[in-house]
Amino acid sequence: MNSRLVWILLLSLAPSFAAAQTDEVAVDTDPPESRERMFVKLASQEETPTVKAILPIDGANVFFLNRDGKIGVAKFSPGLSQIGWDLYSDVTRKALPSLSLGPNYSVITASPWELTQAFDMDRNSELDFFQGLVRNWPGREKGVAITAGPIGDSTGRIFFALSPGTTPEDEAPKARLVAWHPPSKELVTVTESSLLIDAFAINRAGLLAARLQMADYKEGYFVSLTELPPFDPLEPGALPSPMPFTLPSLVIPAELTKGDQPAQPCFIREDGAEKLLLPCPVSRHLIEILPVKSGNSWQGSILLRAKCQKPIETLVEMAPGVILGGGAEGFFPLSGGSESYRIRRVSLAGDGIVLDFNRPVDRFEAVKADHYSVKAIALNGGQSNIDLKPVIESDGRTVVLKTKPLPPGNVLRVVCQNVPSEGGDSLLSNAVFYTIH
Repeated sequence: MNSRLVWILLLSLAPSFAAAQTDEVAVDTDPPESRERMFVKLASQEETPTVKAILPIDGANVFFLNRDGKIGVAKFSPGLSQIGWDLYSDVTRKALPSLSLGPNYSVITASPWELTQAFDMDRNSELDFFQGLVRNWPGREKGVAITAGPIGDSTGRIFFALSPGTTPEDEAPKARLVAWHPPSKELVTVTESSLLIDAFAINRAGLLAARLQMADYKEGYFVSLTELPPFDPLEPGALPSPMPFTLPSLVIPAELTKGDQPAQPCFIREDGAEKLLLPCPVSRHLIEILPVKSGNSWQGSILLRAKCQKPIETLVEMAPGVILGGGAEGFFPLSGGSESYRIRRVSLAGDGIVLDFNRPVDRFEAVKADHYSVKAIALNGGQSNIDLKPVIESDGRTVVLKTKPLPPGNVLRVVCQNVPSEGGDSLLSNAVFYTIH
């Protein structure tokens, strides 16, 4: 695709993109630090882009970050068939796998040592101006670096993670999620964590889902769920009181990922519920979490949603129920195809565990107790078997495993050894998990 076609593409998305912009000049009148960098003329590109981050502009157009740290632009049909793509920049940057829209037609990236804003000054489909938005933070001189982000929210704030944070000598180092507010240029800590923040997502309601790093734990991968405090634009620099602390909420078992560390999390809205998806690029497994709030804690089901045909590193929701993935082999739509026979949801009832299947089960097999096993794995160590009695509801898609009251502080591991569908299909994964706090 040549530069002229890219410019036509950008014009085609201008109404939705420009609607969020202002009529101000493209560059801040008093940038903290800035420098001009001219870009090389765009040449024709290979047919398949590499994709490590996707930023939706509307339901059909995206910016993306490739593995070289260059920003591209791509356009899709309503069914997510790729129409065309080209690079929007030709400068290589050591960028983290995330992008955010900034004010004044800008795109924001992050490296370990800088939050950077890039502009297309003359609207010629080439990024031709950079400015460093944030280059200083507490602890930088001691090695504190950006480890995840940037991600923007509806208030205009830009979030990124700093790990590890600085603390008094008698305390363990803390990682922090910070918010930078462009009008005030304030950097505010919104939550702290005792573990390094590797990746995160924030939904429209302000729920933070962060993947926490614990390198010496081999049994699974930690995900925290934290409600961020409300933001007052009249006091952009106000610290939350009390400061939320991000703790591990859920453990994604390595059994579900085949030992592959999940990549960037993504919130989607589906079937009237908020879900969290995490791709595993090496195993090609797509993990689904359905968060449920219980008191002051978050718990929920963890299951295998799909086995992807291509390695996927990043996901975005283009529209409700419309999901686009990307990785080393380009873009990959995850909506509209046939769904494997699987467990769609695990939930708790007063008298047991509820399994919702996406197809009617074979009632003859599904009613047998020895075709299931349930273990309660204590978060502080140890495990026990749970006795059960399966009951199939009238629709044939729901099985209730009747049990005694389930103990809190456990991860439930439910295995359906032999529960085929009514048509004889085998389950995509016979193991599902639920964390109880």
